[in-house]
Amino acid sequence: MMKKTVFIAFLLHILGSVLCAEIFFSGFAGAKFDFDSKKESSDFDPQLKIQSFFAGQLNLSSNTIVHGEFSLKTEDIIENSLFKETPASFQIDELSIIHRQQLLSATNYLSFFVGTYEPIGSDIFLRRQFGIQPISSRITESWLGLAGSIIYPLFGVGGADIVHFDSYPIATGVYIYVNHELDDCYVFNAAYRFACVYRFFTLDITAGIGVPLESSNYDDAFIVVDKVYWRGGFNMLIGNAYTTSLFIQGGISDIPFTKRDEKFEFDEEKTYLLFEPRFRGKKCQVDVTAFSLPEDTVKDFIFINDTLGMNINIYTDNLYFKNKMFLFGINASLTFPDKNFSHLGTPADLFDDYSIAAAPYLELKLFNGELHSMVQVNFTDIMDSDWYKAFKISIGYKSQF
Repeated sequence: MMKKTVFIAFLLHILGSVLCAEIFFSGFAGAKFDFDSKKESSDFDPQLKIQSFFAGQLNLSSNTIVHGEFSLKTEDIIENSLFKETPASFQIDELSIIHRQQLLSATNYLSFFVGTYEPIGSDIFLRRQFGIQPISSRITESWLGLAGSIIYPLFGVGGADIVHFDSYPIATGVYIYVNHELDDCYVFNAAYRFACVYRFFTLDITAGIGVPLESSNYDDAFIVVDKVYWRGGFNMLIGNAYTTSLFIQGGISDIPFTKRDEKFEFDEEKTYLLFEPRFRGKKCQVDVTAFSLPEDTVKDFIFINDTLGMNINIYTDNLYFKNKMFLFGINASLTFPDKNFSHLGTPADLFDDYSIAAAPYLELKLFNGELHSMVQVNFTDIMDSDWYKAFKISIGYKSQF
C-alpha cells in the first residue's frame, strides 16, 4: 500500500507541474547521402545509401522533459531504382522521460527510458548535464543520432537516478534496466556513473554488469545465474576545447565471468581504445589519433572504415565566404582492417592488408543548420588498379528547430 501511495503521489506531482507550465518543443534532424562503388564488385558498380535521424525534446514543464530519437539506414537505393521500395532498417534509439527535483544542495534527475539511454562512451551525458560542447573525436562522428561513438549502449527498459551537485561540477548516479541481448534470455543490468567538468579536466566514467536470468534449462529453479558479464568505459579530456589538449577514450563490453574461471582475459575484439592529442593554433587545429575499435562501432563512422590505425585531421574554422563562416579540413588515415591492438606485437603482419586514405571535407552554416560534404580517396585501391573503388562522396545536412 505504501509503494502505491508513493507512486501515485509522484505521478500527481508531474501532472501538476505540466498543467501549470507552458509546453515547449525543440528538435534536431539530419540526413547523409553516401555515393561510392560496391567493394565486392569487380567493376564499377555505383551505390547510394542514406543515413538519417530525428531527435526531439519536449519540455512538459521546467522540471519534466521527454526525449525521443529515431534513426533510419537504407540499403542501396540505386539497385532497385529510386522509385521502388528499398530495404531499410528503422530503429527507435531512445524514448525517455526525466523529472528534475531540487534536493538541498543538489538537483536530482529521475528518468525512465526505453531504448539506448546516455550510452557508455558517448558525450551526450556531459552535454545534457553540464551544457558543454561535444568533446568526442571528430573521426568517430556518425549520422545515426546524437550519441555518436558508443563503447557500450545502455539499452533496454529501465530507469536512472542522477544527482548533480550545485556547488561542484559533479554528477553521479545509477542505471538499472532489463534487456534481451545476451544468451537468448532476459538480462538484468546495473551501471554506476561518475562525471565531472572542470576548466582543464573533463571525465565521464561508467562501469556496470549484466546478469542473464536463465531458467529454461533447469526444471527445479525459478532463476539461475550461471555467469556475469561486465563492461565499462570512460571519456577523459585533459585541457579544453580552446587549448592544446589530450582526449582519451577506452572501454570493454560484455566480458563474461563465471565462478569456474581460473583467470580473467580481455576480449581484444570487444575492447575500445582511442588516444588523441589535439593541437590548437591561431589559424588551424590538428588532431592526431591512434585507435583500436570494435567492428560494430566502426561501421557507422564517417571518416574511418577499419578497426585499427592512425589518423591525422587538420582543419580550420576561421574561413569566410560571403559573410558565412565555414570549416575546411583534410583527414588522412593509415588503417588495418580486421585487426586490433593485439596485432601490434607482429608489425610485419599488419601490412598484409592495409589502407591509406585521405578525405578533404567542408562544413558550412546554412539556414538553421550545417551542410557537410566530403570526398574520400583510398590510395591503396588506386595502387591496386581498383580505381573505381577508391572514391566515396558524402553529403549531409543537420538542422535544429
